[in-house]
Amino acid sequence: VMVNRLWQYVFGQGLVPTGSDFGRAGAKPSHPELLDWLASEFMNPKREKIKAWAVKDMIRLLVHSNAFKRSSRPAAHQADEALFWRFPPRRVEAEVIRDSLLSVSGTLDKRMFDKGSVDQRHARRSIYLTVKRSNLIPILQLFDAPDAMQGIGKRVATTVPPQALAMMNSPYVRELAEKFALRIRPDDSVSIPDVIQKAYSYALSRPPTTIEEQQMGTFIQGQAESYGTTPEAMKMAVADFCQTLICLNEFIFVD
Repeated sequence: VMVNRLWQYVFGQGLVPTGSDFGRAGAKPSHPELLDWLASEFMNPKREKIKAWAVKDMIRLLVHSNAFKRSSRPAAHQADEALFWRFPPRRVEAEVIRDSLLSVSGTLDKRMFDKGSVDQRHARRSIYLTVKRSNLIPILQLFDAPDAMQGIGKRVATTVPPQALAMMNSPYVRELAEKFALRIRPDDSVSIPDVIQKAYSYALSRPPTTIEEQQMGTFIQGQAESYGTTPEAMKMAVADFCQTLICLNEFIFVD
């Protein structure tokens, strides 16, 4: 049951799809031999690299597997998704989205312990946000964080228009985008190509393609011109670019 939950956490779906109904009441495993092998490895005290009952070691084993490293791209002849012939694209959890926004903006407070908060603008990780049922965190609700009324075996991940609209129009997201812009271009000495390279590195952990660099450069220049000749024009244009970047699916999906 434990290794099935870990597989579900890493891949979005367990080897037994019904993680909370494990056994006769649930579905049959798609890969029973693999499930048995993972369970034996998880409990094996004689392994050198994997300690017995070590959750982190088991997760490390899963993310180093060929199944995890496979592309998410569909093929001409698609097989059943349950066979894990490709990595299933999945959206990250609400807490990870908020933490990622704080991280790229350079405002994430990594301090551990101490009191929590009900303010979504609090700079600490989402795990330290207090769950108050009469005052839930808006951005976490928007991306399907559970309300803590009951335990759930698997989170629901919806894709609805308010999510995209919030990323484009939320004052909170805009505030973080402006801080992100200030982080990658603190002054006029940083060139626009360098800004684009830094932004992609921080937000998407990869360099931009040649086409992306050209398109984003044109976008920034166009936005700056639309703001007129004010000294803040380029600063606002870079903030627009940063907000566009964190609105990409690549920012919130494991692909």
